[in-house]
Amino acid sequence: MAEVKFAGTVIEVDDVVVAKVTSFSREVSISEDDVTGAEDVVAGTDVLHQQFVSIAVSETAEIEGVAIEGPTGPDTGQSDLRTAAESGDEVVLKQTKNTGYGVSLTGFFTSYSEEGTTSGVYRFTGSFRVNSKVDIVPGS
Repeated sequence: MAEVKFAGTVIEVDDVVVAKVTSFSREVSISEDDVTGAEDVVAGTDVLHQQFVSIAVSETAEIEGVAIEGPTGPDTGQSDLRTAAESGDEVVLKQTKNTGYGVSLTGFFTSYSEEGTTSGVYRFTGSFRVNSKVDIVPGS
């Protein structure tokens, strides 16, 4: 097996490629509930041994990139990403690695920002709430 490099990764919003993506990450978090009862003690002591159950799974994705514009305006994919974020519309965000594997995420952007400074170029960031996902497998 070989390492999977970020180079060649393609990010799409509703099947439109977003140009100049510099970072993409996904995070899954589990909500839990404490169900410890009086009988859940450490053997031979009067100390409780906490018991938990998972109650919900949530997933988010983060995207960052360098803003680009041409003679006719911003990159179409970047523009579509910004429009989706500003409207709160549900969209499909796809991440396809250079291996062909990836994930198709359905959800909505919870935040979007653009920033430019005198020491660099304009950059954009977006946070995405995942409601459902489907794995992308090459050749299927």
